[in-house]
Amino acid sequence: MLPVELSPMYNADTPLANAIGAHLYRKTASFHTPGHKGRAPVLKSLSTLSADLTELPDTGSLYDGGDAIEAAEIQAARAFGASQTFFSGGGCTLCIQAMLLLGAGAGGRVLMARNAHRGALHAAALLGLDVTWLWPDMTEINGFQQPSVESVESSLKADRRIRAVYVTSPDYAGNLCDIAGMAVVCRRAGVPLLVDNAHGSHLGAFERHPLALGAAMTADSAHKTLPVLTGGAWLHIRPGAPVSRVEAKAAMALFGSTSPAFPVLASLDLARRWWEESGPAAFRALAERVEALRRAADASGVVRAAFSERPAALRDPVRLVLDGAPGGVSGEALGAYLRARGCEPEYTDSRYAILIPTPFNTEEEFARLERALRELPAARLSVGAAAGFTPFLADERPEAVLSPRDALLRPAETVPVGEAAGRIAARSVCPCPPGIAAAVPGERLSPALARMLEIAGFSQIVVLKTL
Repeated sequence: MLPVELSPMYNADTPLANAIGAHLYRKTASFHTPGHKGRAPVLKSLSTLSADLTELPDTGSLYDGGDAIEAAEIQAARAFGASQTFFSGGGCTLCIQAMLLLGAGAGGRVLMARNAHRGALHAAALLGLDVTWLWPDMTEINGFQQPSVESVESSLKADRRIRAVYVTSPDYAGNLCDIAGMAVVCRRAGVPLLVDNAHGSHLGAFERHPLALGAAMTADSAHKTLPVLTGGAWLHIRPGAPVSRVEAKAAMALFGSTSPAFPVLASLDLARRWWEESGPAAFRALAERVEALRRAADASGVVRAAFSERPAALRDPVRLVLDGAPGGVSGEALGAYLRARGCEPEYTDSRYAILIPTPFNTEEEFARLERALRELPAARLSVGAAAGFTPFLADERPEAVLSPRDALLRPAETVPVGEAAGRIAARSVCPCPPGIAAAVPGERLSPALARMLEIAGFSQIVVLKTL
């Protein structure tokens, strides 16, 4: 039974509300999304139901112009160095859908990095895009490799039909592409560089935001690291990009709900003001705190701060990824250890634990996490298989039999993963998070991939009934 203060939420017939109430009662330090951590002062004005409004003369309409929303979007564009910025209450997915339509056009060919979120895959299917995969360097597979500038350039030279290049930067672990180099290559080829910047809304504090580095458009999932309610995101368009406001709004309206949550939209406006007043300084201070945590991890001898060998310009300074390989400890075991000490990570797998701190974590929470890292040697965690396996981006290039669109629209059935080898995937096969597809609809599942998915905990997979 929950304590009295949570009793209004508790009821035997409300399992989700119960789960939320129980989690809140534990007062676990949030090292996961959303960025506000449940305490951002800038959002206090949205804490009551009275802010949950609809389209009114006072509030305006998300997909029309000349109202308070448009005024707020104009201010956001100025704050983030965009020519145009558009609000989304449908998460970064809505921004990605619109960005792909604006950048590649329906039915166009897009060069897409293989570590794309499944939202991009589904958008490509809905738009009938012809996807050419941009693969990372597969010599060091750890699930978090980024494609190179050279691979973008060679792909564009080999295929003049490509209308847009789409990359994810940063990736889930905070690794960045060389956006500046890719932007130069894309400009030479006359194609826009589209960046899924879902986890990088804060990168302007470090002069690493992809828009400032030359991207034509970015999709920013603001709620992941900034004081924004879940679902709040921005579509940013670079100065000089040939996209009108009418075109952009039409693209957003094609996919977006006609009933956006106004508290979410308002939180985007409030977060913009917070960013202008104190955001960059807050994130630079956060980077120093995270660096201390990285040192504590390295000093443990059990885990290490992952990807420290990457150039500083190609890493998110405030993303903390713990690698269990030094002590042979799995990410799952590390996650359980952290939870037992009141720290909830964003994600764990057989090797890594990913944590997302923001300026809204308290000093007590940081101290709690640092203490847990320093006490790791005495914890005697069971040795697991921290062998570099991650349940996505396998060390092979699957055979594409059908386009994602064709596969998604065909009859499908669910089979045990042990019987999936040789079958054609009918749905994206990926855990979420991180939402990166090990298999894309239309690809044949190899025996090695089927085995990898089985190890990852998949018991069933949706495949095509017939080819």
